Amino acid sequence: MSGGSNADMPVLQVEGLRTIFDTAAGPLVAVDGMDLVVRAGETVAVVGESGSGKSALAYSIIRLVQPPGRIAAGRILLRGRDILPLPEAEMRALRGRDLAMVFQEPSTSLNPLMPVGEQVAEAILLHESGISRREARERALDLFRLVGIPAPERRLDEYPHQLSGGMRQRVVIAMALACHPALLLADEPTTALDVTVQAQVLDLIGDLKRRFGMGVLLITHDLGLVADHAERVAVVYAGRKVEEGPTKAVLADPSHPYTRALLLCRPDPWRAADEPLVEIPGVVPPATELPAGCAFAPRCPIAELACTQRRPELTSVGPGRVAACHVAARRREAA
Repeated sequence: MSGGSNADMPVLQVEGLRTIFDTAAGPLVAVDGMDLVVRAGETVAVVGESGSGKSALAYSIIRLVQPPGRIAAGRILLRGRDILPLPEAEMRALRGRDLAMVFQEPSTSLNPLMPVGEQVAEAILLHESGISRREARERALDLFRLVGIPAPERRLDEYPHQLSGGMRQRVVIAMALACHPALLLADEPTTALDVTVQAQVLDLIGDLKRRFGMGVLLITHDLGLVADHAERVAVVYAGRKVEEGPTKAVLADPSHPYTRALLLCRPDPWRAADEPLVEIPGVVPPATELPAGCAFAPRCPIAELACTQRRPELTSVGPGRVAACHVAARRREAA
C-alpha cells in the first residue's frame, strides 16, 4: 500500500480473494474475488444465507482453510502487511496476538480437560515473552472481569462444562482479546445463545472494540444484529459480494434484490398470527453449478434476460455504496 499514514491504514484489506475447494466434481469456488476493508474501531458485517461463503471468507482471512481447500488468488493485508505468503509458523504467532477469532460454537474453542482460566493464561504465555505463569493468571482474571464474568476468581478454576453457553462464549472472547488484537473475526458468535445473551455478547464486543480500537468483522445471517452492531455491511451470495455500504443506508433502501429478500425474511413481531412467514424461493446454488449470469437470477423476482447471460459487476449505487445488479445499475443510470 502507498500513500497515507499508518493511522489512516485499514486494519484489514482483502483484495481479489479467491478460495477454492478441489472436489471430485471439480473446483468449488467458495470465495470468488472478494474485496473488503475493515478500519480500526469499525464493525463490518458480512451477511448471507448458509452456503453463501461467509465462513469460508473468515477462515481464509485467518488462514485456517484446510485441504482440499486452498487460497488460489488475492491478497490479505493486515495493517498493510500481506499475510498470505507468510509461513505457518509466522501465522501461528499472528493468530491471537494481532488477529483473533471467536468461533460459532464456544465449546469447539475450549479444552474440556483444562480449567478455563488456565486456557486464557496459556494464550497469554504463548504470545508474550518474559511473563510468568502467575502474571498470566492475573491477566486472565482481569480479562474475566472485563468481559463481565461473575465471581471471576472462582470461574478461573472451573471447567467448560461447569459454565453456561453465554459464560463459555465470554471466556472465548476473553481468550481472543488476551493480547489486544488489531482485528477480531466473529463467526456467528451468538448462534447458540438465547436472545438476551446474544445482545449482551454483541454489546460487549462493541464496547471492547471502542475501548481498544479494534476492527471487527462480524459474520452473521441475522440482519437485526447487523442493524444494531455494524457501521457497514457487505452482503454475499454464492461466494461473491453483491452489495456493500453503510448499514443504515443499505437496510433502509437496499439496491440488490437479494438484500431486499433477506430483509423481507426477518421475523416481524407485528406480523398477524395467520400471516405466513416470507421465504426466498429455492436455495443458494452449489458452487459447481453456478449459472452463466447472475447467481441469484434463478431466484430473483425482477430478473431480466441480461441477468441470465452476463454476470453483473459491482457498480456505484450511491455514496459509499456498490451493488452487483444489472437492473439496479440501469435504474441508477436512468435516475
